[in-house]
Amino acid sequence: MHINKVVIIGSGPAAYTAAIYAARANLTPIVYEGFFSGVAGGQLMTTTEVENFPGFPQGIFGPDLMINFKAQAERFGTVVVPEDVVSVDFSKTPFKITAKKEIYAHTVIIATGATA
Repeated sequence: MHINKVVIIGSGPAAYTAAIYAARANLTPIVYEGFFSGVAGGQLMTTTEVENFPGFPQGIFGPDLMINFKAQAERFGTVVVPEDVVSVDFSKTPFKITAKKEIYAHTVIIATGATA
């Protein structure tokens, strides 16, 4: 049985920030994007202009910022899976994550945000 190091559930800023740091640490994270499959999500998808995010002195549209988050995570080796997670069994390690198939992980980060 293959056991992944890190699985992240969610596709907003918190999920992709966790993925960037995990990938930079060579942990090869897997991100399950969920409901809006194929598109980074989170509340930033409904935000027109973000004027207080460092590095964008002219501001940036929320969806554009999320595209950048996802691209940076993938650049460092994050694997993005466009599926919903059905369940996670936390009763024993390794943890069992069920989506279209079952996978196992040592660490599961749940970053499903405010509207999940």
